[in-house]
Amino acid sequence: ACLKRYKYKGKFEMVYTGPSQVIVRRLSNNERITMRSDNAYEITKINVYNDRYIVAMTASTLLLGDLGHRNKLISEIEWQTTGHEKFFFDNPGVAMVFNAGELTIVEYGHKEPLGLCRTDHVSSHLISVRIDDRDDDPAPKVESLGDEPAAAPAPEELNRKANKKIAFLIDLQTVHIQDLLTNQQVAMISHDSRIDWLELNPSATKLLFRDKRRSLNLFDIATQTRTTLLTLCSYVQWVPRSDVVVAQSRADLCVWYNIDATEKVTMFPIKGDIIDIERTDGKTEIVVDEGLQTTYVALDEALIAFGSAVERRRFERAMDILETLPPSPEAEAMWTTLAHLTLQARRLHIAERCFAALGDVARARYLHKINQIVLYAESKLDVVPGGDYYVVKAKLEILEKNFSQAEQTYLEQGQVEDAMEFWQELHKWEQAIHVAENSGHPEVANLRTNYYQWLIETRQEERAALLKEKEGDPLEAINLYLKGGLPARAALLVQTHNLTSQSELVERIAEALYATNLFEKAGFFFEKLDKNERALDAYRRGHAYRAAVELCRRTQPQLVITLELEWADWLVSIGQLDQAINHFIEAGQYTRAIEAAIESKQWNKAVTIVDNLEPAEAKKFYKQIARHYEATLNYEQAEKYFVKGGLPEECVDMYTKANMWDAAHKIAVSFMAEKDVAMLYMSQAQRLEMQGKYRDAEKLYIVVGQEDQAINMYKKAHKFDDMIRLVTTYHKDLLAETHLHLAQQLEAEGNYKEAEKHYNDGGDWHSSVNMYRAIDQWQEALRVAKQYGGQQASTQVACVWARSVGGEAGINLLMKFGLLEAAVEYSMEIGQFKRAEEICRASLKKKLPDVFLKHAMVLEDEGKFHEAEQEFIKAGSPKDAVDMFIHQQDWENAKRVAESFSPGSVADIWEAQGRLQAQAKNYRGAEELFVRAGKPEEAVKMYRELQMMTDAARVARDHMTDKTANELGNLSKDLTGVQIAVQNGEYVKAIEGLLKKTKDNTSNLDELEEAWEQAVKLAFNHVPERVAEIVRLVAKRFIDIRRFQQSAELYEAIEDYPAAIDAYVQGEMWEQARALSASKAPEFLDNIAELKLAALVARNEWDRVFELARAQGQDVLGKFLAKYATQLVKDDQIAKALAVFVKHGPIAIAENFALYTELARTVLQMSGDSDELEEPYQLLRKMMFKLVANLHEADAPVAHIKEFERFAMIAHLHVLKEVAKINQLGPIVAKITTSLIRYLGTCRPTKLTTRPAWPARRPASATWPSSSSTATSTSPRPWRTTTPACSRTRTSRTATCRTTSRCPSSSTSTRTGASLSAAGCCSLR
Repeated sequence: ACLKRYKYKGKFEMVYTGPSQVIVRRLSNNERITMRSDNAYEITKINVYNDRYIVAMTASTLLLGDLGHRNKLISEIEWQTTGHEKFFFDNPGVAMVFNAGELTIVEYGHKEPLGLCRTDHVSSHLISVRIDDRDDDPAPKVESLGDEPAAAPAPEELNRKANKKIAFLIDLQTVHIQDLLTNQQVAMISHDSRIDWLELNPSATKLLFRDKRRSLNLFDIATQTRTTLLTLCSYVQWVPRSDVVVAQSRADLCVWYNIDATEKVTMFPIKGDIIDIERTDGKTEIVVDEGLQTTYVALDEALIAFGSAVERRRFERAMDILETLPPSPEAEAMWTTLAHLTLQARRLHIAERCFAALGDVARARYLHKINQIVLYAESKLDVVPGGDYYVVKAKLEILEKNFSQAEQTYLEQGQVEDAMEFWQELHKWEQAIHVAENSGHPEVANLRTNYYQWLIETRQEERAALLKEKEGDPLEAINLYLKGGLPARAALLVQTHNLTSQSELVERIAEALYATNLFEKAGFFFEKLDKNERALDAYRRGHAYRAAVELCRRTQPQLVITLELEWADWLVSIGQLDQAINHFIEAGQYTRAIEAAIESKQWNKAVTIVDNLEPAEAKKFYKQIARHYEATLNYEQAEKYFVKGGLPEECVDMYTKANMWDAAHKIAVSFMAEKDVAMLYMSQAQRLEMQGKYRDAEKLYIVVGQEDQAINMYKKAHKFDDMIRLVTTYHKDLLAETHLHLAQQLEAEGNYKEAEKHYNDGGDWHSSVNMYRAIDQWQEALRVAKQYGGQQASTQVACVWARSVGGEAGINLLMKFGLLEAAVEYSMEIGQFKRAEEICRASLKKKLPDVFLKHAMVLEDEGKFHEAEQEFIKAGSPKDAVDMFIHQQDWENAKRVAESFSPGSVADIWEAQGRLQAQAKNYRGAEELFVRAGKPEEAVKMYRELQMMTDAARVARDHMTDKTANELGNLSKDLTGVQIAVQNGEYVKAIEGLLKKTKDNTSNLDELEEAWEQAVKLAFNHVPERVAEIVRLVAKRFIDIRRFQQSAELYEAIEDYPAAIDAYVQGEMWEQARALSASKAPEFLDNIAELKLAALVARNEWDRVFELARAQGQDVLGKFLAKYATQLVKDDQIAKALAVFVKHGPIAIAENFALYTELARTVLQMSGDSDELEEPYQLLRKMMFKLVANLHEADAPVAHIKEFERFAMIAHLHVLKEVAKINQLGPIVAKITTSLIRYLGTCRPTKLTTRPAWPARRPASATWPSSSSTATSTSPRPWRTTTPACSRTRTSRTATCRTTSRCPSSSTSTRTGASLSAAGCCSLR
């Protein structure tokens, strides 16, 4: 019977036998486990994890069970369910429950949690739990190896305590190892990289962990040491149920059979990746995935079994395993491990075998003797076990080098002789004598005698002397020390026992000391013997100068100074400079005393000595002392010694570094020339600039009036705020342009926020908007437009944004910003009229008619006239619908719409029909319709155009005002004679009547044109013989009234093409003239171009002249360039003439060479201030560079090339000299001036004199070129010369960078001109 039964996932059956008991049965093999609450709580929920682990919940407890465990253990712990628990079953024997940052470890079969830990890293790779429970299972089952039967556990295994540990991460780089039995920290491992895997070995004595750098590390818990096994590890795992490690590094399989010997690693090459380790049926295999196939690598099961045997303390089994292995490094390491373990466990026969296997014969024989003693003790002395026999214990202590413990063991048993014997065997006689003395042994005296004899025989005189010294025999001890080559010890003994009265003995010691280089002690003994010369020699050789000086003061005072100097030199040689100072002073060597004091940092002594010397002798030390005071910030003393040493520049530099500008200026003005001060400040400023100390450099630049240099410095350093600050202070008129220049530079560098700031500060926020538009940052563009341009500007940007997005998204974007009208307009623009209508109906009803109207127009263009009609009517504009039908000549629909919706438009229909009748020459019908429409003036106009003046007068008389009728009547009379003549066939008379009208008697030029054209028509139709005459007359009259096109057309009609071309030219209709000439009279083409150029020259439109001349060829361009330059030279505008040639290029034609020479000589003979001449020389230099390059390309005569190269070199040297002056390069200025002397015949001598190298301060009103400046601009500001001219095109706008000064030789050839150009380019930079 059961309360409830159901199947779980088709794999398990849940049988509720009671509210607190559930039987879980696996359907596949009928395996079952009973989940029962010992507290009789009702089981409310039950789950199965990994098809093995059972989790059941009650109101107050949690039940955990392992269906795969042989004992089917379950645990019930107190637990308040939250519904957020996570369960982990990756570690055998325990379940882990994670909730709210706390991990609870539950061991199956226990009623309380095994432990708790706080961690946020609960991955199965980051937590390792090992349960080795020996206390609870005193007779554990021992697994067999292979097919062998299971053996009984070893005694040591039975006595082992339970071992339960967990390793987890407390952060990504720190491993915490905790003992779950004591809840104490076992180890804390801090790593320098993120850890991604860790695992304890089965016995929880070692931890493997790997970090993100794929470095594999082993941590020994017992010794708290860490070892790196691999630096690149892709796989690692403990072999199940063993301490063997398997890892992969690149293409190598690495196996550590004995993890205690990490250097002993077995490696196999593999071709794939390790995916698993399988250990079944007595064999262990590594599964390797090679891509297309899976291979298996078998491990040495014997080596694996050895580890398990050692772990279980089954030493005999471990030895048997090793006996079967061939010699190898792994086997050797295992024999060593087993030897130490068995020795510690006092399993001596096994230890003997291990040392024998290792080839350690000494230990093996020693252990063999001990084992014999053990057998003797057990068989003869009934000491069981034999290891407790005191002899065995003592010998083992001796083996382990615990000699004191071995002695204690013997003495505890009263075996004094044995204790003395083992000390003697170790040749430790002192310890043996000590034991004998303490024990009152009767052979102590003999033992000492034997010991003394042995020391003498073995030539250990020192120890023998010590023995005699202890026995109170100093003379014998002294003899032994001297015999053993230890005179110092003998000397000490003499002094201790006051034996200096024995001269022979003292002399022997003195000679021995001298021979062994113990000179000071030898000197002492020689002095005792009154051998002062020998004593002094010994003192000097032993550098015992104090004793030597004292000796000389008593016996030879004249040598004291020599000894003091020698003493000082020796102290210097050994680096004791501070002690040498006083000895140099005693020797009278003051200069060397100062050097020693300075080198040893004894500055006070150095200053004291220097102040007492003559200035000439002390001068060389002033700089060093001043530098010391500078380093210690004692600027006043530093200044004193800098000035004393004649180094004011150094003093200024010191104050500059310390930002003490006033003090620096005071020193500079007081001790330096004005020119030197300026040069010093400039060099200091440049040095500070290179060091990044821009504020300090700025102050120096400002002091010498070089504000532009400071501005340029900040620009190069990209410190634009400081640059703007200086421009605001010193060049406020250029502030806006500077902002824009910086904005363009920052924009090109991609620093858009800073670029925006400068655009806005420069008052050009439109460029900010365009910049953001170009990089698709529309939100920023919208923000800037709204902030600086208001709502209208932001609306425009939003519309452009919408167009870039397109479609419905664009409409939604405008709606998002609340721009309803813009959304409607954009909807109509992209043809979404329904969407526009929806928006209008919802929020913008006033805009609805416009939507209908535009929709109607679109439908009309598409030919959907009836649909368009409906939209026009909806828009309240039926007249447009009528006009649409009129345009289509759909009279019925037009009348229908007009009569229904716009009665006033009916007249427009009649008028349109009238025009149609007029075109069909149904003039009477047209007249009737015009009159019906109420527009008789249209009928009159029609008749007047047809020269039907009578009908026009009639209509006017019948339907118009009297005034209009009278005017038309008079006109009719004037034309009646012509009409009558035409009707009578008198065409010549009619023509003459028409030609009587001239500009003298008629002011209406249109009437004149009409009459004259009528005369020409009559001539062509009826008087062909007079056509040419009449056409020429009329054409001439047209020219008189400036109707040039009509005149030219008449000439073309009679094929008088030259006259027609002349008419076009007079009217400056150059394209028509050129087209006619090209098709009918090619011989006049050149004349047209010349006439056009002449006309432009007459109007002084030189830019157009050069543009047209360039199209005609280089010769023509050169001709007009020379003409304009000649005119400028006459007007004394030399610079402008040079600028023209620089801009358009000096053409290499012989006709211009004289002008070029004249220009060059004129400039080179000019006099004036350097600032005034700077621009002409710059322009001349550029012009000559271009001319030389052009001459080379044109293969001009060598003589001309050399002449102009000479001019180019002179101009270049002048420019280079000015640049050197500005940059304070005095020596270069002198060299260039010297070079210019060779050209005295070409340029004025006054130009060759050297002026002061310090440039005059630029006037505050000076400006630098704007973005549209050409080559004729004045010299640009320093901070405006670094940006190359460039242009770039963007979507929706074009931005052109500022034009700055360029190298004039960018397009020169590689000949002589090119080399000059290259040099010029470098100098300008």
